[in-house]
This record gives sequence, C-alpha cells and structure tokens, in this order.
Amino acid sequence: MTAVIETRALEKEFVRGEHRVRALNGVSVSIDRGEFVAIVGKSGSGKSTFMNILGCLDRPNGGSYFLDGQDVAGLSADERAELRGQKIGFVFQAFNLIPRTSALENVELPLIYSEVSRAEQVRRARESLDTLGLRDRAEHHPSELSGGEQQRVAIARALVNRPKLLLADEPTGNLDTRTSLEIMAILEELNRGQGLTIVLVTHETDIAAFADRVLTFRDGEVVGDETQTSAGRRRRSAPLEEGTGP
Repeated sequence: MTAVIETRALEKEFVRGEHRVRALNGVSVSIDRGEFVAIVGKSGSGKSTFMNILGCLDRPNGGSYFLDGQDVAGLSADERAELRGQKIGFVFQAFNLIPRTSALENVELPLIYSEVSRAEQVRRARESLDTLGLRDRAEHHPSELSGGEQQRVAIARALVNRPKLLLADEPTGNLDTRTSLEIMAILEELNRGQGLTIVLVTHETDIAAFADRVLTFRDGEVVGDETQTSAGRRRRSAPLEEGTGP
C-alpha cells in the first residue's frame, strides 16, 4: 500500500516565556492509503500538535513530513494552504459552521477559491449533502439544525473538495452517545465503503474502537501502535434511515 502520511523524527517545540516546551519528540509514523487511525492520549501528550502538523496548519522544528508523497515540512504558508485545499478535509468538535449561511453555502466554502465553476460548486455541495442524508436541510441555517445534523454538514463540507485525507479532531465531543455512534458510523462507511483515509483524535475509548489502528501519545512520543482486528472494532448497532438520526 502507498503511504498517505509519513513522518520521520518529527520535532516540535514551543517557547513559553523563558522555557521551551517540547511537544513532539522524534515522532515517526506511516499511515497507508485507506487506513482508519485513531490518536489517543492525555491532554498535553502531543496528539493535537501532531494533528496540526498533519493538517498543514503548523510546521515542525525538525524532521520530515510527507503527505501523499510530497515533502511538506519546508513549504511556505501559502503553499501549505494550497495543499490543504487540494488534499485534506477537516472535521472539528465545534462544527465551525458559519451561522448566517445555509448548510449548502457552508459546504460550498472550500470551493470558493478553486477553479471550479459556480454551477459545479453548487452541484458538488448538493451531492455532498445528499451523501450525508441532508438533501432536505440544504437551505437551513445551523441554528435550525440539531448537533448531529450540524456535524454531518461539517463532514459534507470536508468531503466537497474530494480529499485524500480526512482529519477529525474530537468529532463527537459535543454530541450525545447515540448521535456520536451515528457520526462514527458515517466515518466508518466513508473509510470502509469508499476507501477514504481517516485520522481521528479522541479521548474516548469507545470512539477509538471504530478505528483499524490506535496510536497512543505520551509526552510527545508514540508509546503505543495497536492494530485492531475486525472482531474487536465497534460497529454501529443499526443502519441510519433517510431523514432520521442526527
């Protein structure tokens, strides 16, 4: 298999007053195309710093990061932004939807600065919403949607640029248990049904159980790399129905 993510001895330090804090200490990880990987660890373990580097939102102080075969660590801010738009979709705990725009307009956002025509932007956004079962919610504003529906809009937005990689940072952190499991079932289908590479940060063991592989961070290092068997992975208990669920 081809590695979508490859990091080699990643180092990251932050300066806080007179002190230097080492957030990452020689992290070397390879994630193949089509893998579903969960990253776990306590606060301050380095997992969020690692995700920011994977998402081209930050740069390491040392080491290398290759995204889909391209050396990312030395790119400028503009080059990293362009790469994000082409190859990465993001899903966040807080949804990060624009309140005064419709679900459709929120999903269109990643395409605004692309070379895609306006008609194609709308077509792709509607297609992405349809995939998430939100055809009838396209013109609704976030305040008119449930938490689960808002996260599904956020996932649709993350998919609209047809990314190579989906990064999900605590995507169920603001949701109740039932809705969390339904969102994870969607991510599971995107991975196992469509082959999308997914890297997810979570504090919750039942959420990490959906992944094929779990990386455990502690003090800026990977201290665990566990492959989960299909029998051990958690599966959704019932299929989603059109117009129901989150």
